[in-house]
Amino acid sequence: MPGFSKGPGYRAPFGKNEYLRSTEGVKDESYTVASSVIPTRTVDGDAVKVLQPGTVMAKITSGAQSGKIGPFEAGVTDGRQTGANIVGLAKTFLPWQLNERDVEIGVTYEATAVQSWCLEVNASGVYIALTDTTADLMRGTKNLDIMFA
Repeated sequence: MPGFSKGPGYRAPFGKNEYLRSTEGVKDESYTVASSVIPTRTVDGDAVKVLQPGTVMAKITSGAQSGKIGPFEAGVTDGRQTGANIVGLAKTFLPWQLNERDVEIGVTYEATAVQSWCLEVNASGVYIALTDTTADLMRGTKNLDIMFA
């Protein structure tokens, strides 16, 4: 008699989906994320590119991916390190799609968000909680109206 197999190997849960304090008055715009600028992280032993909702997103203004967006990241030189290029907070959760291709997402540019639920990428390419410095940059950016609770 053949042995019994328990089904697929399920992945450990990862990610979060909420970054907003309220859904009242939220405004979004669509952008294309350049998969090549998304840092990898390890999930169940596999290196994957994951985009979490609430990640600060900025325009890429130089290089092959110019015109697309990626996570605001200190230490890069493609425009994403500049506060004036911040376009908002990622609305879309992409748990694997960026491993394959560039993806169009929703980006929130007007809302009330919880700062500690939002993310940015540090100079080492690691996702960290949104810092006061970056939140202040966002408050002073034209065409952005995100309040932090």
